[in-house]
Formats: sequence, C-alpha cells, structure tokens
Amino acid sequence: MARGDTDTSDRATNEIGERDVEYWLGVYKSIDEVPSRYRLESFSSEFAGKDTWSDYLDTRDDLAESTKKNSWYPCGDRFKKFMREEVGRHHALAHPDDIEAYLSHIKDGGYSIKVTERSSNTVYYQHLSPLKTFFAWLVHHVDYPHVYNPLLLAAHAGGVTREVWYWQTEYKPGYAERRDE
Repeated sequence: MARGDTDTSDRATNEIGERDVEYWLGVYKSIDEVPSRYRLESFSSEFAGKDTWSDYLDTRDDLAESTKKNSWYPCGDRFKKFMREEVGRHHALAHPDDIEAYLSHIKDGGYSIKVTERSSNTVYYQHLSPLKTFFAWLVHHVDYPHVYNPLLLAAHAGGVTREVWYWQTEYKPGYAERRDE
C-alpha cells in the first residue's frame, strides 16, 4: 500500500470513515503543510521545565488508577525519556517522525529487558492510544500552541504508526455495531 493510502477493499464504498486516520486529521495532512510558525519545535522555550504529560494525566479522572499506573505513567516516562535522550526536545513538541521512531523503538522491544518485540496490541493500547489522546488534549486546549496532532500525521504518513492504527480498527469484529451501543 502506498504512503497515505487507506485499504478500503472490504468496504461497500471507498469513503473515509471514523476508523480511518484521515477522518481525524483536520486541516493539515502532513507536517510539510503546517506553516513554520505553527510547528511545535518553535515553542521550546514555552515548555522548558514543564511536565505536560503529568498535567494531562491529572485531568484524566476517567482512567482507573491501575490503568494509569500500569500503562499511562510508564508510557509517559518512556516517551519523555525518548524525546529527551534521542530527540533532544520536550515531549509535548514531538514531530511526526519522532512519534514514528518512538513507536518503532517500542515495537522492537525498546526499554524492555524481557521482550525483543512487542505485539501490536501492546503498542496500541500501552503507547499509541495514550499518546493519541495526549496530543488531542493539547490540540483542544487554548493554553497550548498545538494546531495539529503529530501522532495523526505520523499515522497518515505510514510506517509502524499507521500499521498499529489500522490493526486496532480491524481488530474487533462488529466495529460499527460497537460504536452504536
């Protein structure tokens, strides 16, 4: 499948639906379309010394403490470490390529002494999903300069991010019926 294409072979129409990353993208479809003044890397001074991930988790009263403890805090810790040590930028200012590199690293067993490769299930639920909602939260809060979600741009571009995104949407049968409940 070519970069940016969506496999719609099993659908009645080729229309983009809620399962498709393109449905959620918004105005910008790639980082190249984002004007330089809105690109996240240009806001580094505003985020210096801030733990935006913890600020975000403080708002997530809907998550069980066990979920936060076992999935979301470790994801944030790993992502912050990756962004700090591998990229040299604040975790809230990720580029789509940073998201792809992080999820590839995680899929390949990164930050684990026990596994050499993680399943798509683990990558999605313990890493992609928390990051997706973190960046969506930033986009929807006026206190932050985010006008795009770098995870969505990464998923649109292809690679592991797109693969894991589509694994989740095709994973459970009866997706449309589940959405109506």
